[in-house]
Amino acid sequence: MTRTLIVGAGIGGLATATALGRGGAELVVFERAPELSKVEVGAGITLWCNAMVVLDRLGVGQEVRRRGAVLNVFEQRDHRGRLLSRWPLDKMARRLGAPVCGINRPELHAALAEAGGGWVQTGATAQRFDERDGQVTVTLADGRAEVGDVLIGADGLESVVRSQLLGAAPLRYSGLTIWRANLPLDRGVAPPVDFIAWWGAGAKFVIFRSGPERVSWEAIVTSAAGEQDPPGQKRQAIGRRFANFVDLVHRTIDATDEDAIVRTDVCDRRPSKRWGDGRVTLLGDAAHPMTFAVGQGAAQALEDALDITGAISDANGNGDLPAALRAYEERRIPRTAHFQNLAWRLARAGALTSPPAQLARNVGFMLTSPIGWRVQVKDMTLPGEPREHQRVA
Repeated sequence: MTRTLIVGAGIGGLATATALGRGGAELVVFERAPELSKVEVGAGITLWCNAMVVLDRLGVGQEVRRRGAVLNVFEQRDHRGRLLSRWPLDKMARRLGAPVCGINRPELHAALAEAGGGWVQTGATAQRFDERDGQVTVTLADGRAEVGDVLIGADGLESVVRSQLLGAAPLRYSGLTIWRANLPLDRGVAPPVDFIAWWGAGAKFVIFRSGPERVSWEAIVTSAAGEQDPPGQKRQAIGRRFANFVDLVHRTIDATDEDAIVRTDVCDRRPSKRWGDGRVTLLGDAAHPMTFAVGQGAAQALEDALDITGAISDANGNGDLPAALRAYEERRIPRTAHFQNLAWRLARAGALTSPPAQLARNVGFMLTSPIGWRVQVKDMTLPGEPREHQRVA
């Protein structure tokens, strides 16, 4: 039986452990955080239909629904509130066999940890790997060494495994920074629909339901890399950048506790043509980091988990693990590159500041909304499956 080593117990790593473990595989996951509850931080995340189909197949979809919220309508508006597009997400859910959900990122991780956390060694920092004689050895910071047949680097943006495979390279800064926070619904700022985005001059504000009694919001603006807010002045800074947006945006910012707001720069990497070598490969942000703009970062990591599990399972029959990993990469690289490029372009659309460019963007949203919805249905269909009524296996 193949012994699989996974570096990183984030969403992709835990999903892969869950998928492999359900098949009785031998595996171990190395996570540098001292406990699983400290791996994922942040606020809300949207899980489109493709992500929920995978989660259903992993047996955690119902738990994600319980912890999160099903999103039935998505609207895009300009900063004054004029409707640009409206997508019926409930119709998309009926076509693809799973809904769009909003959830707090640590809640998603906790649901996956309940299923796949039993294979995780916490406080285990991977430093390097060596491959020889048909095996891979991972050396940890405490001096231990673990040997396996396959190594999967699922260790995020600053992946140790990726650096050794492909060389160290800086992240690509998008020119945008993002503030995020969660907010209880009892603060009186429930959005008019489940999921809504307002576009302005170099600014975008998003609110969506992320739990039975919770909403999440994101405020994205153009910014120099590395800028931070003075202590206690996050809400003031956001309020200034969104001064001409609709009243609901102001009330949402004002109702949020200062300490609940987290600010990060928005970065990604250009798509890579190679993810692995020999018995080593990558998945998730280690392989294809992307901006927030299309809500596919976690979803593509989940798709990776499903695909690589199938690849390893198939290789158990013929023993050619390197070939199975290259086949996994050949399938996954084009699809994830599509989303990386799309996410970059859409994120940059939020950076437009000139009135003509904003007008063109907004008119484009209005004119192409029906086409965009159909393209989204196509993109949210798992590869190799019928678009209509994608069923849970």
